[in-house]
Amino acid sequence: MTCHSSFHKFCALCQEIVEKQAPGLMKEAERFLILSNIDRLWKEHLQALKFVQQAVGLRGYAQRDLLIQYKLEGYNLFLDMMAQIRRNVIYSVYQFKPVVKNQEEEKPQNKGSKKKVDKGANKLGAAQAAS
Repeated sequence: MTCHSSFHKFCALCQEIVEKQAPGLMKEAERFLILSNIDRLWKEHLQALKFVQQAVGLRGYAQRDLLIQYKLEGYNLFLDMMAQIRRNVIYSVYQFKPVVKNQEEEKPQNKGSKKKVDKGANKLGAAQAAS
């Protein structure tokens, strides 16, 4: 048995347990974790490309083709970003520990406040707290 297949079996087991407690929560948490990691790492990637652009400009003094240098550096940064996204999402899903509140526990708290609380927001809040 490989490590990769063991991880998939573990994830399937965890997902099954979470789905029994709160249907749809695991999928919603995975979506949140993926999108937040992509968003953050894409912004970092764009900032890194600005630095690469400046650094590649200095290579012009070494008589190198600047466009080729920029493409190579940018591509390597992109591959690193994609690997980091995979690594971070897998780690976040592995560390995800949902906190599911029972409806009986929420009722006494909600009686004092007149605001409506979206149940989906509570589930997502548990996902955000875990990341």
